[in-house]
Amino acid sequence: MNEQDIKILLVDDEPNVLKALSRLLKQYHLITAGSGQEALLLAEDHDFDLVISDYRMPGLDGIDFLILFKRLQPDAIRVVLTGFADLEGAQHAINEAEVFRFINKPWSDLEIVSVVKNGLEHKRILTENKMLADKVRAQQILLDEQEAILKALEAEEPGITKVNWGADGAIILDEKDLE
Repeated sequence: MNEQDIKILLVDDEPNVLKALSRLLKQYHLITAGSGQEALLLAEDHDFDLVISDYRMPGLDGIDFLILFKRLQPDAIRVVLTGFADLEGAQHAINEAEVFRFINKPWSDLEIVSVVKNGLEHKRILTENKMLADKVRAQQILLDEQEAILKALEAEEPGITKVNWGADGAIILDEKDLE
């Protein structure tokens, strides 16, 4: 996937933080919001691959926003920016919003870039796993159908599904099979 095709939502009530993050992640398709409420409205109209939200914002805080956001877009990777350590809040975020990573303010540019890359790779792997699991389920349905057909044939004509193979891969027929 091209980096410009990757949509990232940045949510913070401080315009300077949004500008700094936007400069840092300019290779991606970025959409910014100044509040959790505004970000939820955007999430109704746009699918995002990753969201970075400030923890402390007036009105709807970052964790409550991410919990609501997760209901709208469960496959998007969720990241929290925080300026303080709050173990109880961190546990709530991990348990309820399934936050991928916490980034402390002030952040290191390298850390932000790394978390975004790792988060997007995590999303790619989860998406691929889901796709492969869907394929396995579809194949299992086909196998179950084939097994049911073979059982029905065997019930109707006992021995019809049994094949006697030769060492060279040829089918060996008994005299009675030819009658």
